[in-house]
Amino acid sequence: MRYSDCVRCGRISPRLSVLGNSAMAFFKFSVGMMSGSKGLVADSIHSIADTISSIFVLVALAFSGKPKDKEHPFGHGKVEYLSTISASIFILLCAILIFFDALHTLKTGISAPPENAALLATAISLAFSWLMYSSNTCAGTQLNSPAMLADAAESKADSLTAVAVLVGLIGTKLGFVYADTIAAFVVCAFVLRISLEMFMKGVHGLIDISVDVDTLQEIKNLCRKVAGVERVRGIRSRCMGQKCLVDIDIDVLSTKTVLETHEVVKLVRDTITNKVEGVDDVFVRTIPVEGWRLWGR
Repeated sequence: MRYSDCVRCGRISPRLSVLGNSAMAFFKFSVGMMSGSKGLVADSIHSIADTISSIFVLVALAFSGKPKDKEHPFGHGKVEYLSTISASIFILLCAILIFFDALHTLKTGISAPPENAALLATAISLAFSWLMYSSNTCAGTQLNSPAMLADAAESKADSLTAVAVLVGLIGTKLGFVYADTIAAFVVCAFVLRISLEMFMKGVHGLIDISVDVDTLQEIKNLCRKVAGVERVRGIRSRCMGQKCLVDIDIDVLSTKTVLETHEVVKLVRDTITNKVEGVDDVFVRTIPVEGWRLWGR
């Protein structure tokens, strides 16, 4: 974590997402209905789904932040992945609803182009969505929170859909009467893609995804520098929400006493947990080796 204020920001951002998405959903739906903009109404449905998924994020962060206990010795971090999957399902339902509404409009025809108020409302929506995306991405990245990054992805989708709606509304003003309805289909496509990406991230998290290759190499380099570690045989990791667990196999000289080996293990654990962001615990397995076997390595 780069800044001390990141934790505070991480607590505030999800709450702002719930309140902001709720307000924007009501605002866009009201203006969309009054102005006759199908694209803006579709975007409001997206915001409703965002509100529900943001609530899931709040609940997930509350549970994942609980300390380890006897029944959950590895913590509660995977709740964040469940939240991500749940949010993706709501977003998918939103995409389906938008699609059928736009399809119905194409069949029944358009009586009049949307009014100018829809343009202003969409511009406001775009600015708000981008602000929330920036805030949640910053906090989610610094805290390594899958749930917050999923919430940021939804805000990014909101920004992209707002751009699509804005282009559609401008198209209607230029004489393309179906441009707004086509924008609704574009919104549907964006929302569908985001929901599938979120779903796969949640699934990967539940099946114990590893930390990235660069982080594994950093851990290996740190282990090599610890006095008493003759060789790093293997490293395995799995992430559970904001924290990751690391298993390391190291070679130590068989001539070392139990106490000396214990000190090497402790030094390895302390070095990694203090210098590698996001690592919650380290399990070290020592393999005693004869000194002559290390010659020439």
